[in-house]
Amino acid sequence: MADAALDMTCVAAAVPVYAEKRQQPPGRVRHAYKMMDSDNNGSISKEELMAGFKSELGEAPAQHVVEWIDTNFEKHGTDIGNGTKELSIKVFMRFYAGVLFAHFDKDNSGTLELAEVQKALAFLVKPDAAGEKTAPVVSFPAEFQQAGGEVSLPFAWFWATFKSMD
Repeated sequence: MADAALDMTCVAAAVPVYAEKRQQPPGRVRHAYKMMDSDNNGSISKEELMAGFKSELGEAPAQHVVEWIDTNFEKHGTDIGNGTKELSIKVFMRFYAGVLFAHFDKDNSGTLELAEVQKALAFLVKPDAAGEKTAPVVSFPAEFQQAGGEVSLPFAWFWATFKSMD
């Protein structure tokens, strides 16, 4: 999954302004990080990450997601000695979003089509007090819409939307 070149002004219209002012990761990210850090050492090993995503997603990640994790864990993990790497909270938010994007991009096309977007947003929405989830209303920039109503949304759109959700 590569980040497509994108004028972020087209994404900003669909993202609430408060997302830019957030001082810490969304609650969902903080919760996932804490849950995955099973030994409570303040960072996440690859083993903790894989077990955590299996629990978070309700299934073992697909092969293309595992490959994404392998590549990006190696690239963004911090070496803690003995050739062992772990993820810090500083890089976890973007890493988490990347894994979710890859997970919902079932056809591994590098973009999310409308059905994939709907599943991703339903997953990300925080339940209300009654436990119900109401999917947010979002608009898709015209350059990502195709004739017939289909959309192909790149990671940049997903990332901007992801950062705005709690």
